[in-house]
Amino acid sequence: MEFMLAVVGVVLVLSMTTLYMYLVDDEKIEPHVPSNAQRGNFWDAETKKFYKWDELIKLHETRKQNDTTQ
Repeated sequence: MEFMLAVVGVVLVLSMTTLYMYLVDDEKIEPHVPSNAQRGNFWDAETKKFYKWDELIKLHETRKQNDTTQ
């Protein structure tokens, strides 16, 4: 029984992939292109706080400038 379920799952995944490729190839749908925007929160070990990606990059740049001026 488990084998049958696994076969049905594989067939389902393959058929959905084939359908997606067909629709993209015929230009019926646009392909999914992930954005370059970082999502989520990122941990900073020095301040022990979470930051958004852009804020973390700014913090890194200010630290780099402070290290070069000292």
